[in-house]
Amino acid sequence: MSYKTEIITPFVGTDSFRLGEDITAIRTRLKEAKIKYTQRVESNKGCQSEVPWTFLEVDNCVTLCFVKDILFEIVFGKGYQGKLANGAFIGMKMSELVKLDNSVFYNEDDEDYISKQGYWVVDELDTNCVEEITVFLPEVEQPDFFEYSWIVKYSK
Repeated sequence: MSYKTEIITPFVGTDSFRLGEDITAIRTRLKEAKIKYTQRVESNKGCQSEVPWTFLEVDNCVTLCFVKDILFEIVFGKGYQGKLANGAFIGMKMSELVKLDNSVFYNEDDEDYISKQGYWVVDELDTNCVEEITVFLPEVEQPDFFEYSWIVKYSK
């Protein structure tokens, strides 16, 4: 499982981690490949629907985010060597990213950058380099995401 160098595809994930996949299947593959991960659960109290979210931190460079055991978001951080299909990668200058993707704009509410191509980017303030790349299911951007009716589409 060479997950640290795979191409990141918005709304899909990577070859190793597919958005919409079940947490049990991913845990099984990680254990079989002897890849270390930690798990934490956040209660989500106070949200519209108080459904706990589960996070798997894989080798301190990939965070897999689940709700009702479905992978809905993947955060790639320092140590991840793969790239988006457009060539964007962790550590590149934000000015270079904007040249690759002119749809990127700053989101003041979350203090990150959003691409209309289906990913978010967090930059390192001191270096102005890409620190994290996040991809997610298309449903994440829908106003009714927190109602979780979309889960049925991915449940088997």
